Amino acid sequence: MRETVFTVYSPPAEGEQLPLVFDSPHSSAAFPQSDYVLNVGEAVLKTGWDAYIDELWQPAVKLGATLLAAGFSRMYIDPNRALDDIDPELLNGVWPMALNPTKYSERGMGLIRRFALPNQAMYGKALTAEEIAHRINTYYAPYHAALSTQLDTAKQQFGAVWHVDCHSMKSTGNAMNIDAGDKRADIVIGDRMGQSANPEFTQVVADAFIHLGYQVALNYPYQGGQIISQYGQPKAQCHSIQIEINRALYMDEAQFSKHSGFTLLQADLLRVSEAIRGYIREQLAL
Repeated sequence: MRETVFTVYSPPAEGEQLPLVFDSPHSSAAFPQSDYVLNVGEAVLKTGWDAYIDELWQPAVKLGATLLAAGFSRMYIDPNRALDDIDPELLNGVWPMALNPTKYSERGMGLIRRFALPNQAMYGKALTAEEIAHRINTYYAPYHAALSTQLDTAKQQFGAVWHVDCHSMKSTGNAMNIDAGDKRADIVIGDRMGQSANPEFTQVVADAFIHLGYQVALNYPYQGGQIISQYGQPKAQCHSIQIEINRALYMDEAQFSKHSGFTLLQADLLRVSEAIRGYIREQLAL
């Protein structure tokens, strides 16, 4: 039985349709079966899961937005990394194209993870080029094709599109993060330092969270990864931001279970989505 690579949640046909796309590239903990040798167990693999993030944002679909959610673990292959961001130490053999390992691969968290957590190697042996190519062709490429289709369709219909890349983050940075040991804000919004979206859009979203009482940080410790770098083209009227939500707000980080804050946060995210809808309506009326 083949795993679900992604799910698209579309707004009701009879309701309002907005050029607003949410995507959740790390929304699954499903680790596809294969012949690799894992050094870590399920609990460690789940630390890379943006638990319940697609569910938290799903009420926005009723407002007219579209939500795309991945059905595979980012610990298997990460849709928020560049295709050439591969750590050579993971490879058994020769990769057929040029490699460009970035700061993410240097910390063990490139396209294919070398470390699950600090100093915890993912695999007991190197992966072949064929194994990595399978992950790209079966999971990474279809996810990006689906996201590209949603963005292109909305832009063709409305002339512009607004995109929110949805994530969660540990409440405290670990040794693989640039803010190791630091307590994090409630919400981190990244727009690649103003390069992936009109700063006005970023500020509208930040203000909506602040109005609801959340502590908000901009572009630190997360500026945004490959997804908003690739799709955020404000000069071409595609505005992409990344939103990281502190897991302590809604879940027990050790048990991966929701707590009483989940319902409140979900309601607040709907209010943020309503603020985004209002902003988009204003922009389309200009």
